[in-house]
Amino acid sequence: MVWVAIALLLSSGLWMLSITDIHLAAKGWHAMSALGLLMSLIFAHIWFAPFRRLQAAVHACDWPAAGKALGQIHPLVLTNFVLGWLAILAVAVWR
Repeated sequence: MVWVAIALLLSSGLWMLSITDIHLAAKGWHAMSALGLLMSLIFAHIWFAPFRRLQAAVHACDWPAAGKALGQIHPLVLTNFVLGWLAILAVAVWR
């Protein structure tokens, strides 16, 4: 579901920018687009690196390795959470 949400968010943002003159679009739109792309890249990293290690560790019942993978995932998820709020703030401030 997250992959579908990412595709919808990025495509709708690109569509919003494409129907306006990109030079006339609000600075907040540009910031939101950049932050959204960064958030998508962070999620892709989570999915393809530490989450895969977590799955392998759980399958092998290697709980210390699973804990290490979770320790890598948690700060990245928090980073995405903060970036999401910054994107909202950027749109609200730079109208």
